[in-house]
Amino acid sequence: MRYLEDFSPGQVYRFRSAPMSADSIKAFAEEWDPQRLHTDEDYATAIHGSLIASGFQTMLEVFRPIMAEMMVDVANIGGMGFENLRWLRPVRPNEPLDVELTVNAVTPSKSKPDRGVLHYTLSAKNPEGEVVFSTDTPMMILRKQNDTD
Repeated sequence: MRYLEDFSPGQVYRFRSAPMSADSIKAFAEEWDPQRLHTDEDYATAIHGSLIASGFQTMLEVFRPIMAEMMVDVANIGGMGFENLRWLRPVRPNEPLDVELTVNAVTPSKSKPDRGVLHYTLSAKNPEGEVVFSTDTPMMILRKQNDTD
């Protein structure tokens, strides 16, 4: 298990998201974001050059490898929201995304000494190296228990 003290500003973690198929983009959109940009290939192609994924689906796909490969071993006790959430470019079918998590700050709580805030920036790039998604994310995680406490 990793605790607050196991992180330091400047650490970088890299992941890769699985590509989304045109069918999965349309299925997600039908349920959660039924705009024509995400459901109608002809319409989306006329405007964007191809079908594009919903920003919400993109965000979930960006977070998927982080949750599955990293956060399962972190003493996370709660997300605190998103700051500066941006969808900068469309994500197209069959594009894997290179995801980078950069630790910005590690701040022990003054009022609750058993925890603190890990603040990180998350960004994702398409195969051309263009940033398609970014956000700053604070999360509360436990500190290591010290036998002298």
